[in-house]
Amino acid sequence: MVNVRVTPTHAVSFDDGRGRADLRISLLGPVRAWRGQAEIDLGTPQQRTVLALLAAQGGPVPRDRLIDGVYGERPPGCAPGLVSTYASRLRKVFEPERTPRSHARVLTSGRGGYELHIDKGGVDVHAFASAVEQARERRGTGDLHGASALFERALSLWRGEPLSGIAGPWAQENRTALEEQRIGVMEERWALELELGRHAALTSELAAAAARFPLRESLHGLLMRALHRSGRQADALRAFAEARSALVSELGIEPCAELRELHRRILDGERDDDARPAPSYAPSYAPSYAPSYAPEGRTRPAQLPPALRHLTGRDAPAAAMAAALTAPDRRSVPVCLVSGTAGVGKTALALEVAHRVAEHFPDGQLHARLEGPLTEPAAVLGQFLLSCGMRAEDIPDGLGARAAAFRSLLAGRRMLVVLEGVVSSAELSPLLPGTPTAGVIATARRPLPMPLITDHVPIDVLSPADARDLLVLASGRERHTAPDTDWARLAELCGRLPLALRSAAARLAERPVWTVAHLADRLADERRLFAELRCGGTALRSVFATDCDRLDADQSRALRLLAGADAADVTPASAAVCLGMEVWEAEELLESLVDAGVLDAPGLGVYRFPGLLRAFVRGRD
Repeated sequence: MVNVRVTPTHAVSFDDGRGRADLRISLLGPVRAWRGQAEIDLGTPQQRTVLALLAAQGGPVPRDRLIDGVYGERPPGCAPGLVSTYASRLRKVFEPERTPRSHARVLTSGRGGYELHIDKGGVDVHAFASAVEQARERRGTGDLHGASALFERALSLWRGEPLSGIAGPWAQENRTALEEQRIGVMEERWALELELGRHAALTSELAAAAARFPLRESLHGLLMRALHRSGRQADALRAFAEARSALVSELGIEPCAELRELHRRILDGERDDDARPAPSYAPSYAPSYAPSYAPEGRTRPAQLPPALRHLTGRDAPAAAMAAALTAPDRRSVPVCLVSGTAGVGKTALALEVAHRVAEHFPDGQLHARLEGPLTEPAAVLGQFLLSCGMRAEDIPDGLGARAAAFRSLLAGRRMLVVLEGVVSSAELSPLLPGTPTAGVIATARRPLPMPLITDHVPIDVLSPADARDLLVLASGRERHTAPDTDWARLAELCGRLPLALRSAAARLAERPVWTVAHLADRLADERRLFAELRCGGTALRSVFATDCDRLDADQSRALRLLAGADAADVTPASAAVCLGMEVWEAEELLESLVDAGVLDAPGLGVYRFPGLLRAFVRGRD
């Protein structure tokens, strides 16, 4: 039994039953080690990397994983011998009194690997995680002062850039993750200090942090609250202006809804006291901050495509999805499904939320488009396993085996999976992790009947006001350059469909001499509508064609005949007349078109073409 005693200087003494030892290892700064008060010479950067990986693991580490951590994918041929040499040298400095024939007690070898025998309390990353966990427990019981002291103790363990002075891909990958953990815990402590009424003492500290991390909205929110509570309303408003300027100039996005709401309350002079719940962007969640050092040598993928600029009209669903994905008490994998017709902005919303919550998933983010070349779940899983560090020769054959390997690889890891263009529940199911520490965002043309989906977020075309705002923002023009009636007409001709609106805005940006009214006149001619609406490399025509090309002969015929009718809505009775069949047969066909994502069902027995799809079908050869 190992008995741990934490001293005020954070030195950890332990007795493992084989003699007393005082051994401490620091990874939260330069990699260093001490026996008692004497610092140990750890040798070369590569040798320090071996020690750091062993200390972070807290258990056996295979030699191959040590090699990968030090040298990466192309180690020298002599790498196994070098790792053995590093281990031998570390044994000598840890136990200089040990005789050549006696067994090592601190660093042992066996089964093709090594293990460092030191209680986790003697390694600062583990002591940090333990103190943070205790602080959260104290806060949960209402002991705010005790929680504050524990947060302070945890943060006092840091001595600079983590894992500095060592080499190799393992160190590089984990420095960023550890820094993210540190700033997250700092935000938790600051939020707690605000609850304790220590706002005046925090303002300079928060101002410095917000300047260092100008794109971190949570920090700006905490600073604004501290300033406001200190009676510095003008400074709080100025902090919001600086935050907005940084976000717009660097990312092309407006501040999140919570930050804007806080700005409104301050502007209106509303009181911001501890009775008011903290904004959802504040670190009131309690994710696990156990060190994310990928102990098995796995890579940390970061595959998210960039988020689109000027996301409008989606604040509410974005906030709901972010809350679901970062809820502290989740017991199953949060799976957020965004559904809607082609071009409605499913991907834009999914990527916006993915980037917003990425810091809560420091073990990596995976991304796949299921409508592209990788259309089979087994192929997607193969790519995911490779991205997570599995060797190609170790990837099993078969969908079931790959799904099991994927779940095993992600067990306990805080990883986000983003899947675009899911067609069916059967396609989605094998791509889901099995641990609640992970999160999933998926997009689909239609809702998927699946019990594992925890949050279904259906989205529709934008409201008239949001559609106009997107046109103005994305075109780069001032709203006053055209009458509101012209902006509104252009938005309606685009069906208030985000992809079409972005395409129209791109045309205005490409043609500065065109007026809004001129582009609207061009779009009013249905024959040239889709020739005009193209956005970069994405043509609206090709997006609709993808859906229509999946239909069978009966569905294609029905869609073409229904598009030719003048009525905005279709009923089973009117469809039966148009298609020349029984009402029940027409209803089944209409339902199959809803399932295919080419018709909407806004009410019982009512069917409607979404967005601009009717115009597309009419103009198709």
